[in-house]
Amino acid sequence: MNKQPSFWPGVLLIAVVLPAIFYLRYGRVDGFAMGFTTFLVLITLAIQFIPALNKKYGAEQEKIKVSRGLFDWLGPVWLLSIPFAPFLMWLIDSLTIITLDNWKMMLGIKVGLCVLLPCVALLPLLRYVRGKATPYALLILAIGTGFPVSIGWHSMRDFLQGPQQENVSVVSANPIHLSLKYREVTTNIIEVKLSDGRTYQANDLIGTVAPGPAEITLLPHTGVILAVH
Repeated sequence: MNKQPSFWPGVLLIAVVLPAIFYLRYGRVDGFAMGFTTFLVLITLAIQFIPALNKKYGAEQEKIKVSRGLFDWLGPVWLLSIPFAPFLMWLIDSLTIITLDNWKMMLGIKVGLCVLLPCVALLPLLRYVRGKATPYALLILAIGTGFPVSIGWHSMRDFLQGPQQENVSVVSANPIHLSLKYREVTTNIIEVKLSDGRTYQANDLIGTVAPGPAEITLLPHTGVILAVH
């Protein structure tokens, strides 16, 4: 009889190897890499545990009568928002530049995708949480909703608070390099390190960011410098 491979080492392998592949391929592990890794880990956990829960509590759930609701169509929307809302947010970050003119619209789109959409779509599903499986159902809903919300959390904080102006001391401002096809490629994103240990990113279109004292406008939670005065 063949011995089945252990489950948890496989999960650990995904959590370690996938970020390492992104690092070797692109020279860095960004938010998309970590989000994609987390999503695959969640999928692996779901494949492992949901069938077992269904086998244990499925018969009881079939006996619980819950009338269909008007907004039940939001259930599939909730499920699709788990992978696609973070992906669309990453796509927006890759294709657009946040500026002083568009920061509210850009952050609003991200908050709508990753926070409002999964939270609103979750509400009709709560009607079906019944019986002995309630703790597990709530845990699944919490994890599924929490994943996109965690991706959009910093954008929501900056959307509510708005840009901040600070007088800082810049230690260094260097272009970010990516490793593409085993070649170093310079991007238009600048990594700005401050004397207090904080690190932000800025697009080179905002102008020259030189070491020394500076007044900056930034989104502190998203980690983006919008302007240098």
